[in-house]
Amino acid sequence: MRKSKKNKRGQVMLEYVVSICIFMLLVGLSATLLYSFKIYGHRILIFMAGA
Repeated sequence: MRKSKKNKRGQVMLEYVVSICIFMLLVGLSATLLYSFKIYGHRILIFMAGA
């Protein structure tokens, strides 16, 4: 019984780590997208207006 409790604790820890990694990835991707839109926003708007 102790072994399954320890495995469960490890699984929960792994799920937390995976969740935090995915969250950090999404934050980094969002920051990159916002930065690139801030730098090249006018070009994107011109491209969309022309298309």
